[in-house]
Amino acid sequence: MKAHNNRRYKLHYNLRRKGNTVITRERTVYKRAKQLTDVESRWLSELLSFGYGITDGIFTPPVAED
Repeated sequence: MKAHNNRRYKLHYNLRRKGNTVITRERTVYKRAKQLTDVESRWLSELLSFGYGITDGIFTPPVAED
């Protein structure tokens, strides 16, 4: 169980570092763009399996800038 928590926290850190918004209490991630990089998409799919909700922001740009 501790390994799962450590992995979740690592994913939170990585996504925040890339510019996404992670709200841990609500288990929600607001994406920084409609289309993300492959790595970020894999991180989001992992969080999805942990029960997180993943949404776009209201003013999210259409394409990632990376």
